[in-house]
Amino acid sequence: MNCLDPLLMNRKTVEMAFRSDSNVLILGATGTGKSTLARAIHAKSVRKDKPFVTLNLASLHEGTLESELFGHERGAFTSADSRRVGKLEIAQGGTVFLDEIGELSPRLQARLLEFLQTKTISPVGSNREIRLDVRVIAATHRDLARGVEKGSFREDLLHRLRVLSIQMPSLAEQSEAFGEIVHKMIEAIRQEQRKSILQITPEFASILEAYHWPGNFRELHHVLQYAILSSDDGRLKVADFPQWFLDSFYSLKEMNRLTGLTLGVAEVPLSLDFYETLARFERQYFTQALRAFGGRFNLTARKIGMNKTTFLRRLRELQLHPGKAPFGMVPSGSDPESEA
Repeated sequence: MNCLDPLLMNRKTVEMAFRSDSNVLILGATGTGKSTLARAIHAKSVRKDKPFVTLNLASLHEGTLESELFGHERGAFTSADSRRVGKLEIAQGGTVFLDEIGELSPRLQARLLEFLQTKTISPVGSNREIRLDVRVIAATHRDLARGVEKGSFREDLLHRLRVLSIQMPSLAEQSEAFGEIVHKMIEAIRQEQRKSILQITPEFASILEAYHWPGNFRELHHVLQYAILSSDDGRLKVADFPQWFLDSFYSLKEMNRLTGLTLGVAEVPLSLDFYETLARFERQYFTQALRAFGGRFNLTARKIGMNKTTFLRRLRELQLHPGKAPFGMVPSGSDPESEA
């Protein structure tokens, strides 16, 4: 999975991160490729031959985390029977990747801020200072600006971390490129697993397109990897999906059927011009329908009972500019405007 493919909206900032030595803050939902991007930034930086050290801040309680970050001296606390070198010191000359930075406690936020300001640390239980040359890349799925407003995250630390800020788009935000993303993933996994995949069945493609992908690129990659390993005839079929995925898909589909999905309430200014009022309503209706179905044109057209060709033509007439049609049930190389 190449997390850099969907980053066209952030291309300038990503390139700045590659060639600079500034701290970077990567924002985005789970599974959007934040850790993969962090590794890519290090690999393309002047520090590429130095250590790349990762630490998930959500996986440890505060006492252990402080020791993991800054190290400790022997006897610093009851179980400290030997000196420990912290992750920041291990990363000397290189990069430390602090995942889930939004989970850091206020006390450790203050300690991290001190390091970013002075470039020195003091291990737990020690008075000595160690000067370090380390680049920090941090990531989180949380809204840190909101955390600042609520008082759970330090504003000065946020400013230190987000010298360069990169927002990772979710898979739903990449709906127009969904087909390309799927085909690239299939090709990469196929080569890695040395499997021959010649066809994607319409039923398989339809489920991929209709699913909401809460786990984003990571979830899509895992599902495709399982399906490719499961396939025994060069085709990707519904039977090749992992059972947990089918259970999730059909459970969601049934819930939508029982509850009845609606598109919300349309509020359209009424004028004496009937056709202008009708166009305003259509714009709002199509916009809300696309939003409800993740921006996927094929799926939206089917759900609202409209022929896809008519749907795409009407979007253009209303200046909603659909652009490239998303992933459908046709093989790569077919007409993207053909009916799914």
